Amino acid sequence: MVKGKTLFLSAVFGVGLWTINNGSVYAQTADEDVLFLPVSADACDDRQADDDKKTAENRAIDMASLNAIKTEGFLQKRYPKLSLEALDLVSYRIIDEYLIDVEHQVTHDDDQRVCIKLNATVEITTAELDLLAKEYKGINAFAESEMAEVAEQAQDSIQIEPQNINQQKLVYIASMNFFDGTDTDHYTPYLTDLFSHSKYFFVTDDLKIADYVITPNLSSAEVSAIDAKNNRMQMVVELDTAAPTMQDFMPLSEQQNHFILFAADKDEQQVADNLIKKLLQRAAAATCSKLEKSIQKQIEDKVFNH
Repeated sequence: MVKGKTLFLSAVFGVGLWTINNGSVYAQTADEDVLFLPVSADACDDRQADDDKKTAENRAIDMASLNAIKTEGFLQKRYPKLSLEALDLVSYRIIDEYLIDVEHQVTHDDDQRVCIKLNATVEITTAELDLLAKEYKGINAFAESEMAEVAEQAQDSIQIEPQNINQQKLVYIASMNFFDGTDTDHYTPYLTDLFSHSKYFFVTDDLKIADYVITPNLSSAEVSAIDAKNNRMQMVVELDTAAPTMQDFMPLSEQQNHFILFAADKDEQQVADNLIKKLLQRAAAATCSKLEKSIQKQIEDKVFNH
């Protein structure tokens, strides 16, 4: 097991683990219809206390890139049945693989916020676009912007809370697995804190007595150079939940797929660490909500059956 931040960073960001994309990501034939779509958008982001000069600007670029794809409307017109989350995921894939000639201009910059205007071009074949839409067509999960509201509504809908410790469950947080076969407990304290505020379960460090086992996975991580000054990082993080002693429990899997843009001179390891935590936080919120509803149902079944 990889322990400690230094070894963790070495394991995750070692030579050969990142996929660098500096050229075209697809092959084009004379028979394919190629779309060249100019896109643009504006976005602003508020500066946080611990931001360096470029962080808020990079977040604004991130938002503007997504806005540029979605507000253009070509995805909605071509695929009107895509769910909100599927639309986001297809947009992210387009941005990550098919967005070229990306330029941005800072239009406002002060101590409170930064605003940018982004211009770029989408270059993609219709066949590739259809494949992307088909890949995510069946996704009906909630979009990121709805996650907090959904979790709150789920909590509000709970009628019978645990009345004693016997009705509460034990959750074990496993080490995070990486796509290269290594693992680390670097994020265990972070996840422990995220799962330690529920009335329905406690986090335990003893796997043998756990009712639920939650395993985080970093299944994909890519960094690509946009230009001499900017890079793009995309990650896919999953939280898998199993219940070894419950035969009727359907395993849970929460996946978060996101990208960010960052300055080429920024610490790539720190950027990756922050992004992983952001994705784990989102996945944990959804997992916690579903676990509470499952435990809630177990309590109700016992109460009503007696």
